Amino acid sequence: MGVQLPADYVAFIERYGACQFARWLSIYDPRRLPKDYRRQAAEWGDDYRDMRDDDPEAYPLAMWPEAGGFLPWGSTIDGEDMGWLTVGDPVDWPVIVLHRHDVAMESVSETMTEFLSGWVSGERYGGRGVDNDGRPLRCVAWE
Repeated sequence: MGVQLPADYVAFIERYGACQFARWLSIYDPRRLPKDYRRQAAEWGDDYRDMRDDDPEAYPLAMWPEAGGFLPWGSTIDGEDMGWLTVGDPVDWPVIVLHRHDVAMESVSETMTEFLSGWVSGERYGGRGVDNDGRPLRCVAWE
């Protein structure tokens, strides 16, 4: 990708790879994404830039590889995208959640793994704590 990624994300991907929590929250490993997904991700950034050109108030973010652009690392089945604003050193990149149905963005001053821990524990961000069958959440590898 030509960019240094945050160390906690790299360690997470090396340990778990691309995976899903509760068939709801997916974590990407850009090295393993099928060609179609990589193309869709690039097109998504292009689509967002087009919408931003038409309505900069509604679509205010730069998209990676633009300077300071949003770089996704995950998404939900509800159409929310999670990623970083690539500003400064990767260790300092803020996590951003782009909500599907409104312009609202949620920025947190945590690493990706801190964000996931808060979500998985059910303590923050509308987290679930358990999967759909009532069992503790775990990250299941994509097949």
